[in-house]
Amino acid sequence: MGLFGRLGRQRGAREVWAEWQEADRVGDFEAAGRLAREMVKVAGGEFGAWFEAGLYSKARAEWAESAQRNQRAVELFTTEDARTYDGVNPAAWNLGIAATALGDWATARRAWSAYGIEGISEGSEPIDGDYGLTPIRLNPDRPSLAHQVPVAIGNTEVVWCWRRSPAHAVISSVPLPDSGHRFRDVVLHDGEPKGLRRRGDHEVAVFDQLALLDESGLQTWQAQVLGAGPDDLTALADLAGPRDLGVDDWSGIRLMCSDCSHGLPDDAHDHEPASNDAVRLGLAGSEADLRACLDSWLADRPHLTLAELTFLW
Repeated sequence: MGLFGRLGRQRGAREVWAEWQEADRVGDFEAAGRLAREMVKVAGGEFGAWFEAGLYSKARAEWAESAQRNQRAVELFTTEDARTYDGVNPAAWNLGIAATALGDWATARRAWSAYGIEGISEGSEPIDGDYGLTPIRLNPDRPSLAHQVPVAIGNTEVVWCWRRSPAHAVISSVPLPDSGHRFRDVVLHDGEPKGLRRRGDHEVAVFDQLALLDESGLQTWQAQVLGAGPDDLTALADLAGPRDLGVDDWSGIRLMCSDCSHGLPDDAHDHEPASNDAVRLGLAGSEADLRACLDSWLADRPHLTLAELTFLW
């Protein structure tokens, strides 16, 4: 029996579901919104109705409504639904995302536990765990949901982030200014993998940004360095980290085609960074703190030449 197979027992439910599917197919978000409201009325006791309506609210970034609809779906989840979804409740995941967007940490904690994520206790304090380094696509260039409102702060860029919960992360790279994001911004992200990146010998999933939750306000700078090798850059990062400063080697950025970005970057495609004798550094922090850090770095490295530190935004 399909997701909405049981809706035929409800008067008008099949017709509403058919119209909902057509609205999805043609991308009519206004009709889909109206039909989502109608769907939970004619099939108010069905998990599928509330889950689909909650998915629509998630796509529209209507977080309070998404939380309310997914909460109801979680309550209605049956053993039959569990068989359909391999034992996990997808509404619990979407509830966790919506609650994280709202800063409702008590609900987020309950949602992640309902989904089956271990190690998250009950309480109302923010979740701030260590979920590892994760690549996140800022301003995704391809929607992952029907009727999705795009994150359109700037250009698309995949950056590394410190993942602090199943749905939010802190940017650990220094994003390019065109992305509209800064070092240590907090972003909400989805949980469906949208491509892969290599980290050492491992492949890690790329997640799409859903929203910008908190802006760090840290300034972004650029500097050119002649003569710097990998060990020099590692030493600079080691100095900058404890000072809460951002350092990134922008000269190593690869501009990829969209297909490679959404898969595992293909070595057969020409995505090599532009050749340049100088290392182009992206830096984040106050000018005074960055200059002090760079001075310490250069003090015992006479082989390096640093060009002027340039403020970007």
